[in-house]
Amino acid sequence: MGDTVTQGAAGDVETSVGAGLVESIMSSSSLSDVENTANGAYMEYYEAGNALTAAQENKKSAEQAYEDAWNQYMFEDPSPESYEKMLEAERALEEAKAEEKAAEGALEAVAKKAQAAAELVEMKKEQLRKSRYTDTTYVVHCARVECSCGMRESYLALGPTHGVKTRQIPQMITSDTILDENIINFGGCKSKENPSLIAAAEEAARKANEEIKEKRSKGGFFNWVIDLFCGDGHIEVSDSLLEQCVGECKECFPADAEWRFGHKKVFINGKPVLLRKCSVRCIYGGLVTILLSGQPE
Repeated sequence: MGDTVTQGAAGDVETSVGAGLVESIMSSSSLSDVENTANGAYMEYYEAGNALTAAQENKKSAEQAYEDAWNQYMFEDPSPESYEKMLEAERALEEAKAEEKAAEGALEAVAKKAQAAAELVEMKKEQLRKSRYTDTTYVVHCARVECSCGMRESYLALGPTHGVKTRQIPQMITSDTILDENIINFGGCKSKENPSLIAAAEEAARKANEEIKEKRSKGGFFNWVIDLFCGDGHIEVSDSLLEQCVGECKECFPADAEWRFGHKKVFINGKPVLLRKCSVRCIYGGLVTILLSGQPE
């Protein structure tokens, strides 16, 4: 569902952009606005990185030009013209060094700005997560959702609609729980109850044990290293290994699954309309919640 922002991180953001601005963003800006600001900061960081690379290449060329001019003057042509060329190359090198230093400073400043923007995004998301418990906003096609075991955020979708729209967008209901038809998959699953994750861990352990067996056959130093780090030289499927693996996000909602806490008084085709406070749990334990209703922010 995403990491929560610690007090320390929030303090860093306030230091970077100002406590007043943070408060204003949290109270009045939409998540899309904050994300757009962050995307702009990321682009600035990318451009600053390119500028630093160009400055480093320029300095490298200036160093080579100075070295060539110095060798020319010292060993081949100790004339006033050659000396002047060497001085020019030296000045160009100093300018290139100053340009590189300025580019490094600019990149550092932009990096802090991008980090602060990323923290603001997470702070805004955390604010939305906390507010959803009592949010009775109607949820529509293209709402943004999260899963506690998912690898990424995703969206809700409707193919055939239920014939009702909210703000000109198809309204969703509590029975819209079909994976990849209503709930677009979350890219991967971190639940230790997911058979595909367990299978991935077992395969990783099998490959590791085969490699250990092969290295043991060589004897000598390899055996000592294996004994030191692997004990008896056999990798088991442990919780720590499961935490490093990813399963598939599929076939995780029963046919009769429904979102909880739908509207108690408004129904479409006999089913409660979907609200942002709703949630649904998959058979592997992942809790799916609604970050944004899909309506214009």
